[in-house]
Amino acid sequence: MRKRQRTSSQRILALFLVGSMLAVTGCGFSKEEVEEVQETQTEDEREDAGLTELFPEVPQILFSPVTDDRFAPDSGQWLLHAEYDTVKVTDGGSQKVTEAVRQWSDKRAEEIQELIEAYILEAAENEGMTEADDYYRYSIFHELQTARVDERVISLIEMSSEYTGGAHGSYGSRGITFDAQSGQILDLSDIVADEEGFQEYAETDIIETLSGTYAEELFPEYEDVVRRMWDHGGNWCLDAAGITFIFQPYELGPYAMGEVFVTLPYAGVEPYLSDSYILGRYHTHMGAGVARIPSGEELSLFLSATDSQQEKFRLYVDEGEYGPVHLELNHFSIETDPFARIGDAYLVCQRDGRVFVVFDADYASDDFVTFVFELTEGTIEECDRQEGLSLQGGVLNTDRLRLCMRLDVFGTYRSLMDYSISQEGRLEAFSEWFEIPETSDPWRLLTTVRELPVWIEDEETVLPAGSHIRITATDNSSAARFTDKDTGRNGEIRYVRGNGEEDSWTIYVDERADYEYFETIPYTG
Repeated sequence: MRKRQRTSSQRILALFLVGSMLAVTGCGFSKEEVEEVQETQTEDEREDAGLTELFPEVPQILFSPVTDDRFAPDSGQWLLHAEYDTVKVTDGGSQKVTEAVRQWSDKRAEEIQELIEAYILEAAENEGMTEADDYYRYSIFHELQTARVDERVISLIEMSSEYTGGAHGSYGSRGITFDAQSGQILDLSDIVADEEGFQEYAETDIIETLSGTYAEELFPEYEDVVRRMWDHGGNWCLDAAGITFIFQPYELGPYAMGEVFVTLPYAGVEPYLSDSYILGRYHTHMGAGVARIPSGEELSLFLSATDSQQEKFRLYVDEGEYGPVHLELNHFSIETDPFARIGDAYLVCQRDGRVFVVFDADYASDDFVTFVFELTEGTIEECDRQEGLSLQGGVLNTDRLRLCMRLDVFGTYRSLMDYSISQEGRLEAFSEWFEIPETSDPWRLLTTVRELPVWIEDEETVLPAGSHIRITATDNSSAARFTDKDTGRNGEIRYVRGNGEEDSWTIYVDERADYEYFETIPYTG
């Protein structure tokens, strides 16, 4: 497509705005400059006004789940179940960062596959140690989570857990951070201007935090562990609050203590970090991005381009087993109804300048609710709440949020849906269909015991008894899509839920309950 030519007046306006904005960096824009920018909303208008460099594209990332199940060739014993995420940049990133993320993801997938092959040999040797053949012996889980993504960095957390027998498995997390412009994987030395001063500050702050929080749980040598972490570069990520260091189970204390996250706020580390990697100011037009909010940590935010001082925000739950989620912005506070725990929480800063907090909370046993609150100057407003929706296993971007919905349609458990945040601050689905992640898990394979009425290529037909299908999508209302594993054909099952006030949950196909069509239907919990 040909780019439109700028007029002389537009070039003059561009030079004026760029010069004015650069002159007031760090102090906020004037009212007139903000109004001028806010009127320049479309990409073409920004390009014509010479403002595209002031509105850098934020990379949009996508996690894709992969499953791998292995069975003994002779006995059919289920030996190993593996789940891991791959990641790619889908839009907004430079070619360099897109390629760098792809290469890292591919290499990581190869390493996980090598681990699977090694564990398969061990699991096969121990095959006779279990009597059941309907459950795996070994497991590998490597999931990814967004820590911070904006025009400067892509910072991720990889959460891993493995079980190869014994009383419990092993688990831990590690951070990986890319420069969002060059694609370079960043070491601490790349983001720290004063390395010696930073290490001294970090050691003191981390040790004080650990001693105050964990006290007698810590191993006697925990301080030495902190001081030696620089030998291997440290395990860290960047998030909404600051630079967070991650310590694995057994590093600082016993297994029961778990892994430990310690956040050093940006305000404290700012004198030591390179300016390029200090958190984007998250104010109108100049700070689009998403970032994980560590529970209880205070954030410093510019919520308007005219702000001359940062506002303080905190999200936390009361100590104890059950309580509300509190959101505080300066002296304004709001709370939700009580929950057993808070899940994941994110700051979502859009390119139009609006700032949202998106988080999920659990009543108990994965009964999640996802909330959307908007932060404005001095106030917090609840915009949306979605029952059954969670951030678990999803990915958040400035433009598209992939969230997880727990639903039960022919034994489905976890589904994914892409959402955007509307002008009203509500989560709006991109599609009518919830995607059921592909899996080789034999529990999710449905075997028919009688003819099943289905639609294939818009024609009504039946699947014969003995067919094997997997559910691939559902509208969670009246239809589910499937793949016939024997023929490779795709089709649709049309259903109704419930047949009266006393039965509102059973699914019926052609007036027959779903469980009458299949050998078993997986329990969804």
